[in-house]
Amino acid sequence: MRNQDSQSTQAGESSGLRPLGRGWLFSAVVGLLVVVGGVAVVLCWPRSEPARDGAKSSRPESSANERTLTQDTPANPHGYLGPDACAACHAERVAEFRGTRHYLACVVPSAGHMPEGFQPGKGSFHPNGASVRFEMTEANGKFLQTAIRSTPAGEVRSTATVDLVFGSQAQTDEVYFTWHHDEISELPMSWLHPQRAWGTAGFDREGGGDFSRQTTPRCMECHNTWMDHAPGTLNQYKRDTAILGVTCEVCHGPGKEHVTFHQTHPEARSSQSVVHPGRLSRERLMDLCSQCHSNALRDRGPAFSYRPGDPLDAHVKTLTTRKPEDDHVANQTTYLRASKCFQKSDTLTCVTCHNPHQATKLSDRGVGQSACLECHQVADCGERAKLPVGVQDNCVGCHMPRGRKIQVAFETAAVSYLAPVGKWEHRIAVHPIARDEVLLAWHQSQPGADSRDEVTRLTKSLVEYWLGEAESRRTEYRFTAAMDAYRQAQLLEATPAVQEKLRAVEATQTTVEQELTRAIHRIKEGRYDEAFDLVQHVLTLKPNHAVAHGRLGTLYALRGEEELATQHWKAVLEHDPDDQYGESMRGWRDLTQGRPADALAAFERAEALEPYFAKISYHMALALTKLERWPEAIARLERLLVIDPHHVEGHFNLCQALRINHRPEEALPHARRAVELTREENLDMLATLAQTYAELEQFAEAEATARTMLKLATTRNPAMLSEIRRRLVKWRGRSTKATP
Repeated sequence: MRNQDSQSTQAGESSGLRPLGRGWLFSAVVGLLVVVGGVAVVLCWPRSEPARDGAKSSRPESSANERTLTQDTPANPHGYLGPDACAACHAERVAEFRGTRHYLACVVPSAGHMPEGFQPGKGSFHPNGASVRFEMTEANGKFLQTAIRSTPAGEVRSTATVDLVFGSQAQTDEVYFTWHHDEISELPMSWLHPQRAWGTAGFDREGGGDFSRQTTPRCMECHNTWMDHAPGTLNQYKRDTAILGVTCEVCHGPGKEHVTFHQTHPEARSSQSVVHPGRLSRERLMDLCSQCHSNALRDRGPAFSYRPGDPLDAHVKTLTTRKPEDDHVANQTTYLRASKCFQKSDTLTCVTCHNPHQATKLSDRGVGQSACLECHQVADCGERAKLPVGVQDNCVGCHMPRGRKIQVAFETAAVSYLAPVGKWEHRIAVHPIARDEVLLAWHQSQPGADSRDEVTRLTKSLVEYWLGEAESRRTEYRFTAAMDAYRQAQLLEATPAVQEKLRAVEATQTTVEQELTRAIHRIKEGRYDEAFDLVQHVLTLKPNHAVAHGRLGTLYALRGEEELATQHWKAVLEHDPDDQYGESMRGWRDLTQGRPADALAAFERAEALEPYFAKISYHMALALTKLERWPEAIARLERLLVIDPHHVEGHFNLCQALRINHRPEEALPHARRAVELTREENLDMLATLAQTYAELEQFAEAEATARTMLKLATTRNPAMLSEIRRRLVKWRGRSTKATP
């Protein structure tokens, strides 16, 4: 299955052979509005392109998943070689780098480096209230996750191999991935090192199989140097092209030209054909880190297309999240840029504190303070004289406090929503609450009545602060953020009343997530009334839930209540300024109701939010076609086929648009491709190909295509047979005349 649009087109192929000719050409193009306008397309509009399902991949599988490739590997045309190629001349630097978290960002699992959770007796987890449980085991050198689902007919087991590990040996959380043929998916269970426990983050309880979920290109880009991604898919790659981990070429650029030059010019003393990040401008150096340590989450072009020294915004769109818990899990540069230290400096960047070649942490003794003292004097700290000597040099603790923003929450056996580790605050500033927490920790370690009194005072003050934060966040429907605040209060002073409030917020968030998941499943199943009730209930609990507003708007549209549909679609952007769903659905509604200009405007707004989304480009092309703005429609279809070269309707519509504009030579390859992608089983595509051949006076090819149609129509649509025979006779006659 290429995508849902192609499903709809193929489902509509029995509509009959349309009259051929210029009038038919135009009606065929605009008629696709009806062909692809099924309920499934309207309701299922994900943020990212759906991966192909049900069709065997045409890409070859590889049994190996090597970290690096050799210089001559033909599967790597972009010049990536891997760190072993760098080690030939930079052995010491590469050896040092191999211990960093960047290098270990993605690895193949291996014995001795996997956590204790795979050991016998430690690898089971049963999510609360779920009909599935998981077992994590090791067998014959392989690491496995098995989903065991309870059904009326008994238990159903599905085992997946752990093929890749994110976060290995980082002592935070390890996330596991599996290959399904040449598609990579995230497995539901993760190992949380600080808790020494298994946890799961938001798996679909109504799913099936191994319960894995498709991973996105941005996820793979931020954990790997290079993987050959299949355009138009969400998670399909050539496995044997993978250079795993964030290695040298992520920051220095593809190394093939550099290595080739220095191998052939060993006398050269200056580096050639390689990026030296230290010589980039500050903005380009910040972009280098921001490609993964920011909210730059939506590609503007093909995966892995960013190169060091490029403006990041030309390749990736940065989201405008409103609250910290909505950030990308590694969003640091956004907050660093908001710091006065950054704004008043011409030189401060990430590498001021972080050496990318070494496994050094900001929390290591002296690293943070020494970085601060490059610009500040000790006397600049206005609080210093008031602080105990033991905390006077803790610049980071007071000005970059560590906390849990719960951007990703794990369910464990003990906790429903858990952020396993704290993250350092990168908005360098005066944080009074952080100062009090540093003081509390110090006084708790000291003897004497004065320190005990300070512990009592500071504890009371901090509990009041966190309870106030919790209530404020709860009233804003920021439930995960409220959980964190309640937990901070509980760590300071555990009380039954606060525990009860924490449990209530957890229960509300659980209901929101699970009912929305059920609603989306009911929509896919066509059970719209059940979905309607579920989504409405979600919005009573969390009125600012953008996804719920979007789905409720669509359900209202299906009921014919256009005003309410528009109201909820508009609410999507009000609550999530990065979610294109509402604008896309308004555009689709306007398109199917004969308002192409309004539709185009809505799709343009959607594309500004999701710049590299095939579905939006396709529907923009349909609107432009309706408006007979042919040059723009053709350009839009060409862009669509860059995003997804396998888009059936893209090829079909581009062929039709080119024919209308008297360009059959250019149309022919797209007609052929549409027929190929539909495996010569779609009569509309075959009819278009036959007519394109005829327009080019290639009557023998037109006749051969008509014969294929004749065989297909015999079982698919016998009513078309007489028309096909008539065309066949006509083209056979012209083919005979053309033969010398």
